[in-house]
Amino acid sequence: MSEHTVAQLAERQMRQWAIGLEVEQRRQHEEAAKPLPESVHPYLTISRDTGAGAGELAHQVGRRLGWEVLDRELLDYMATQYQIPKAMVEWVDETTTSWLVDTFGKWLDRRLVTESEYLTHLGQLVLLAAQSQSTIFVGRGAQFFLPRDRGLILQLVAPLEQRLQRVMQRDGVDEVQARRYLEQTDRDRRAFIRESFHCEVTDPHLYDLVLNLEHLSLEEASELIVSQCERRFGVTRMEGAS
Repeated sequence: MSEHTVAQLAERQMRQWAIGLEVEQRRQHEEAAKPLPESVHPYLTISRDTGAGAGELAHQVGRRLGWEVLDRELLDYMATQYQIPKAMVEWVDETTTSWLVDTFGKWLDRRLVTESEYLTHLGQLVLLAAQSQSTIFVGRGAQFFLPRDRGLILQLVAPLEQRLQRVMQRDGVDEVQARRYLEQTDRDRRAFIRESFHCEVTDPHLYDLVLNLEHLSLEEASELIVSQCERRFGVTRMEGAS
């Protein structure tokens, strides 16, 4: 995905959130503010082996449930390129109920961010998304920013050969390049979770559900996840979605 396309997606998503939160802020003038766990919509997080097909799976589930999908690329771009609007940050942090419309126009304030600032922005974005609508987060440790009981925390794994074939076909590279990419990306992801959240991404106790795609198709995995969301959260799949 080109940087221009990611920028367009980021801008559109931020504006959608802003509109949704303005409506929500008005509603909260008429009732007491809810505690954080109740203010977060049901969500799904997917931690995965590189090349397991998590992005495709997330979009399949998203179409069936009508949930938004936020992947690593989009979250990274938002967290590193944008200064979160003061009005949005205040709303998320529940420090004020005022919606400062005049600050909204300044949200496209780009700057470089430190690692600490990145995590702060990332957490604000994740919470902002989950408070706006039901969302599927692919990667970036989204589960650590949100109340556990409002989400389904998933880990997706697949055999190395299967992942190699997927990356080779997707990226048009040979096996040596694909293997190098898988090893480096998995290593980076483990390091990110370890350094940022002091957890091991491979620890099964972090997850509600671990799916191994060795003998399970993405379609079958999608159906399992949707069914679990229906039972746990009382949600219904989109009409006509299979």
